[in-house]
Amino acid sequence: MVAVIECIVNQNVRDAGAARSAALSWDALSLCHAHGVGLLVMPCPEIACLGPARQRAPGVSIATALRADHGVQGCAALARAVADRIQASLDAGTAVLAVLGGNERSPGCAVHETTQSGALPAGVFMEALQGELRRRGLAIPFRGLRDAAPALLAEDLDWLRALLNGQGVQGDQAGAAACRAGPTPASNS
Repeated sequence: MVAVIECIVNQNVRDAGAARSAALSWDALSLCHAHGVGLLVMPCPEIACLGPARQRAPGVSIATALRADHGVQGCAALARAVADRIQASLDAGTAVLAVLGGNERSPGCAVHETTQSGALPAGVFMEALQGELRRRGLAIPFRGLRDAAPALLAEDLDWLRALLNGQGVQGDQAGAAACRAGPTPASNS
């Protein structure tokens, strides 16, 4: 199984003008489908914390609203709920291969491979989820699906393809064997 942000399966939840396709991110979903890997769809943190209209005071960005106390608390609660589902899946014998986040500028779901001077911060929800999984001793690789830039998305899809092919992933803390430890693809992945 792969945990994915909601907008990968439904681009319509993205903020106005942010959708990159008409309905869903078929490239990533088709890879999972071809490998018999199921999806755990994580709710959009912007909608969970700010509502469908992403309500906030005039002049306040979504990023600022999510980094305010209410947004941080909402993302932390959402991270605990998602981590509970991941833990339940693992306890049931389902391998959780990765957590797929969003574009580098996503205020809730950005995933960055390394911390660089001047780099944008990771999304509030992804930071909270990484921390919650780490607290539980779960080493699941995170990767952004950077569909705002075709070349970066191609890199991300190559990473996902390698992971799903069982070839491991450079920088994968758990290693391919640990990611695949669990049921065979014919049963519960």
